[in-house]
Amino acid sequence: MVFHENYSNLLTQLPPSLIKAGWIRLTTQKKNPLSESEASSINPIIEAFLKHEVDRYQRNKKPQYNPTIEVKTKFHCIVIPVSNPEKSGLEEETKSRISDSSSNSLLYNTNIAPLYSEEEVNARIKEATDNLHQEFIKSTEETLKTIKQQKDIECNQIKIDMNNRAKNLFEITLKKYIRDGTIFNLIRALEEKDGRLYPDISRFKGL
Repeated sequence: MVFHENYSNLLTQLPPSLIKAGWIRLTTQKKNPLSESEASSINPIIEAFLKHEVDRYQRNKKPQYNPTIEVKTKFHCIVIPVSNPEKSGLEEETKSRISDSSSNSLLYNTNIAPLYSEEEVNARIKEATDNLHQEFIKSTEETLKTIKQQKDIECNQIKIDMNNRAKNLFEITLKKYIRDGTIFNLIRALEEKDGRLYPDISRFKGL
Protein backbone atom coordinates (compact mmCIF):
# COMPACT_ATOMS: atom_id res chain seq x y z
CA MET A 1 0.00 0.00 0.00
CA VAL A 2 2.51 2.58 -1.24
CA PHE A 3 2.02 5.32 -3.82
CA HIS A 4 4.83 5.87 -6.32
CA GLU A 5 7.78 7.93 -5.09
CA ASN A 6 7.21 10.48 -7.87
CA TYR A 7 4.28 11.76 -5.81
CA SER A 8 6.29 12.18 -2.60
CA ASN A 9 6.01 15.99 -2.78
CA LEU A 10 2.21 15.63 -2.66
CA LEU A 11 2.20 12.86 -0.09
CA THR A 12 4.29 14.89 2.36
CA GLN A 13 1.47 17.47 2.45
CA LEU A 14 -1.08 14.89 3.61
CA PRO A 15 -1.41 13.14 6.97
CA PRO A 16 -1.03 9.34 6.98
CA SER A 17 -4.73 8.85 7.70
CA LEU A 18 -5.75 10.66 4.50
CA ILE A 19 -3.13 8.80 2.47
CA LYS A 20 -4.51 5.49 3.72
CA ALA A 21 -8.11 6.57 3.11
CA GLY A 22 -7.21 7.70 -0.42
CA TRP A 23 -5.52 4.37 -1.19
CA ILE A 24 -8.58 2.44 0.00
CA ARG A 25 -10.92 4.67 -1.97
CA LEU A 26 -8.98 4.20 -5.23
CA THR A 27 -8.71 0.44 -4.90
CA THR A 28 -12.20 -0.32 -3.63
CA GLN A 29 -14.40 2.20 -5.44
CA LYS A 30 -17.44 0.68 -7.14
CA LYS A 31 -16.73 2.20 -10.55
CA ASN A 32 -13.38 1.37 -12.18
CA PRO A 33 -11.36 0.46 -9.05
CA LEU A 34 -7.56 0.36 -9.42
CA SER A 35 -5.48 -2.66 -8.62
CA GLU A 36 -2.67 -2.25 -6.07
CA SER A 37 -0.10 -2.34 -8.86
CA GLU A 38 -1.95 0.38 -10.76
CA ALA A 39 -2.29 2.49 -7.62
CA SER A 40 1.47 2.13 -6.98
CA SER A 41 2.44 3.17 -10.51
CA ILE A 42 2.76 6.54 -12.21
CA ASN A 43 -0.72 7.32 -13.36
CA PRO A 44 -2.42 10.63 -14.30
CA ILE A 45 -5.45 9.52 -12.33
CA ILE A 46 -3.33 9.07 -9.18
CA GLU A 47 -1.68 12.46 -9.62
CA ALA A 48 -4.99 14.27 -10.15
CA PHE A 49 -6.50 12.52 -7.14
CA LEU A 50 -3.60 13.41 -4.82
CA LYS A 51 -3.59 17.06 -5.97
CA HIS A 52 -7.31 17.24 -5.25
CA GLU A 53 -6.81 15.76 -1.78
CA VAL A 54 -3.97 18.21 -1.02
CA ASP A 55 -6.06 21.20 -2.11
CA ARG A 56 -9.01 20.07 -0.03
CA TYR A 57 -6.81 19.38 3.00
CA GLN A 58 -5.14 22.80 2.78
CA ARG A 59 -8.50 24.53 2.54
CA ASN A 60 -9.81 22.68 5.57
CA LYS A 61 -6.66 23.54 7.55
CA LYS A 62 -7.23 27.29 7.17
CA PRO A 63 -9.15 28.72 10.15
CA GLN A 64 -12.66 29.85 9.30
CA TYR A 65 -12.42 33.34 10.74
CA ASN A 66 -15.34 35.58 9.96
CA PRO A 67 -14.97 38.79 11.97
CA THR A 68 -18.19 40.60 12.69
CA ILE A 69 -19.42 43.81 14.24
CA GLU A 70 -22.36 43.78 16.61
CA VAL A 71 -24.53 46.87 16.32
CA LYS A 72 -27.52 47.49 18.54
CA THR A 73 -30.37 49.56 17.10
CA LYS A 74 -33.69 50.54 18.57
CA PHE A 75 -35.35 47.37 17.33
CA HIS A 76 -32.58 44.80 16.78
CA CYS A 77 -29.10 43.66 17.61
CA ILE A 78 -27.44 43.33 14.19
CA VAL A 79 -24.31 41.29 13.48
CA ILE A 80 -22.45 42.49 10.37
CA PRO A 81 -19.67 40.48 8.68
CA VAL A 82 -16.43 42.44 8.22
CA SER A 83 -13.98 41.58 5.46
CA ASN A 84 -11.17 43.76 6.87
CA PRO A 85 -11.56 44.23 10.63
CA GLU A 86 -8.28 46.15 10.88
CA LYS A 87 -9.57 49.06 8.84
CA SER A 88 -9.35 52.17 10.99
CA GLY A 89 -12.68 53.46 12.28
CA LEU A 90 -14.73 50.78 10.50
CA GLU A 91 -16.83 49.81 13.50
CA GLU A 92 -17.58 53.40 14.47
CA GLU A 93 -18.41 54.34 10.88
CA THR A 94 -20.70 51.34 10.47
CA LYS A 95 -22.51 52.05 13.72
CA SER A 96 -22.98 55.68 12.73
CA ARG A 97 -24.46 54.83 9.33
CA ILE A 98 -26.83 52.25 10.79
CA SER A 99 -27.92 54.62 13.54
CA ASP A 100 -28.71 57.35 10.99
CA SER A 101 -30.67 55.09 8.67
CA SER A 102 -32.29 52.65 11.11
CA SER A 103 -35.51 54.63 11.37
CA ASN A 104 -36.02 54.56 7.60
CA SER A 105 -34.38 51.29 6.59
CA LEU A 106 -36.54 48.22 6.18
CA LEU A 107 -33.47 46.09 6.90
CA TYR A 108 -33.15 47.22 10.50
CA ASN A 109 -36.75 47.96 11.37
CA THR A 110 -39.33 45.21 11.34
CA ASN A 111 -42.08 47.61 12.46
CA ILE A 112 -42.90 48.45 8.86
CA ALA A 113 -45.71 50.96 8.52
CA PRO A 114 -48.81 49.41 6.88
CA LEU A 115 -49.80 50.57 3.43
CA TYR A 116 -53.06 52.05 4.78
CA SER A 117 -53.98 53.26 8.23
CA GLU A 118 -56.80 51.64 10.20
CA GLU A 119 -59.06 54.61 9.47
CA GLU A 120 -58.39 54.33 5.74
CA VAL A 121 -59.07 50.60 5.79
CA ASN A 122 -62.34 51.09 7.67
CA ALA A 123 -63.35 53.85 5.27
CA ARG A 124 -62.63 51.64 2.26
CA ILE A 125 -64.60 48.77 3.80
CA LYS A 126 -67.56 51.06 4.51
CA GLU A 127 -67.43 52.45 0.98
CA ALA A 128 -67.37 48.97 -0.52
CA THR A 129 -70.20 47.83 1.78
CA ASP A 130 -72.34 50.86 0.89
CA ASN A 131 -71.77 50.30 -2.82
CA LEU A 132 -72.70 46.65 -2.47
CA HIS A 133 -75.84 47.59 -0.53
CA GLN A 134 -76.90 50.11 -3.17
CA GLU A 135 -76.32 47.59 -5.94
CA PHE A 136 -78.38 45.02 -4.04
CA ILE A 137 -81.25 47.48 -3.57
CA LYS A 138 -81.15 48.48 -7.23
CA SER A 139 -81.09 44.87 -8.37
CA THR A 140 -83.96 43.96 -6.03
CA GLU A 141 -86.06 46.91 -7.24
CA GLU A 142 -85.49 45.95 -10.86
CA THR A 143 -86.42 42.34 -10.12
CA LEU A 144 -89.60 43.35 -8.28
CA LYS A 145 -90.48 45.78 -11.07
CA THR A 146 -90.12 43.01 -13.64
CA ILE A 147 -92.25 40.66 -11.54
CA LYS A 148 -94.93 43.35 -11.09
CA GLN A 149 -95.02 44.02 -14.82
CA GLN A 150 -95.47 40.32 -15.52
CA LYS A 151 -98.22 40.05 -12.90
CA ASP A 152 -99.96 43.17 -14.28
CA ILE A 153 -99.92 41.64 -17.74
CA GLU A 154 -101.33 38.41 -16.36
CA CYS A 155 -104.04 40.27 -14.40
CA ASN A 156 -105.04 42.35 -17.43
CA GLN A 157 -105.27 39.22 -19.53
CA ILE A 158 -107.42 37.58 -16.86
CA LYS A 159 -109.74 40.63 -16.85
CA ILE A 160 -110.00 40.53 -20.62
CA ASP A 161 -110.72 36.81 -20.57
CA MET A 162 -113.36 37.23 -17.85
CA ASN A 163 -115.04 40.10 -19.73
CA ASN A 164 -115.10 38.05 -22.92
CA ARG A 165 -116.53 35.06 -21.09
CA ALA A 166 -119.14 37.21 -19.34
CA LYS A 167 -120.12 38.80 -22.65
CA ASN A 168 -120.39 35.42 -24.35
CA LEU A 169 -122.39 34.02 -21.43
CA PHE A 170 -124.76 37.01 -21.51
CA GLU A 171 -125.32 36.67 -25.24
CA ILE A 172 -125.92 32.93 -24.94
CA THR A 173 -128.36 33.45 -22.05
CA LEU A 174 -130.17 36.27 -23.85
CA LYS A 175 -130.62 34.17 -26.98
CA LYS A 176 -131.93 31.31 -24.87
CA TYR A 177 -134.46 33.58 -23.14
CA ILE A 178 -135.62 34.91 -26.50
CA ARG A 179 -135.99 31.45 -28.01
CA ASP A 180 -137.99 29.98 -25.15
CA GLY A 181 -140.12 33.15 -24.70
CA THR A 182 -138.83 33.91 -21.22
CA ILE A 183 -137.70 37.38 -22.28
CA PHE A 184 -141.21 38.29 -23.51
CA ASN A 185 -142.81 37.20 -20.28
CA LEU A 186 -140.31 39.34 -18.39
CA ILE A 187 -141.05 42.35 -20.60
CA ARG A 188 -144.82 42.01 -20.17
CA ALA A 189 -144.38 41.76 -16.42
CA LEU A 190 -142.33 44.96 -16.48
CA GLU A 191 -144.91 46.73 -18.66
CA GLU A 192 -147.66 45.85 -16.24
CA LYS A 193 -145.55 46.92 -13.31
CA ASP A 194 -144.41 50.19 -14.88
CA GLY A 195 -147.73 50.91 -16.59
CA ARG A 196 -146.19 51.59 -19.99
CA LEU A 197 -145.27 49.73 -23.13
CA TYR A 198 -141.71 48.93 -24.11
CA PRO A 199 -140.46 48.99 -27.73
CA ASP A 200 -141.50 46.12 -29.95
CA ILE A 201 -139.13 43.21 -29.44
CA SER A 202 -140.65 40.90 -31.97
CA ARG A 203 -137.54 41.42 -34.08
CA PHE A 204 -135.65 39.30 -31.56
CA LYS A 205 -137.81 36.27 -32.23
CA GLY A 206 -135.59 35.18 -35.09
CA LEU A 207 -132.58 34.84 -32.79
